[in-house]
Amino acid sequence: MTIRKIFIIVTVAALAGLLMGGLFGFAAGKMTPDFFRHIIPWQDVEPVGFATFGGATAGVLLGGGLGCFGVLIQFVSEFRRKP
Repeated sequence: MTIRKIFIIVTVAALAGLLMGGLFGFAAGKMTPDFFRHIIPWQDVEPVGFATFGGATAGVLLGGGLGCFGVLIQFVSEFRRKP
């Protein structure tokens, strides 16, 4: 694997996590806005926006981590395959 391919794999995984986490956070904020009003200590932040931001942030971290794990598994697999 080249450095460029590794970068692309991890970046695409992080962006997919961003999209899925943001959508999940948006849906959670729309369905239960009162829950997020209790979590936010200040009142000038919209609960749907906070939930979307939190979901997207967690999605980037988890998606990027999953991409790194996939690259690591690919590396180990190629290393063990060669005699």
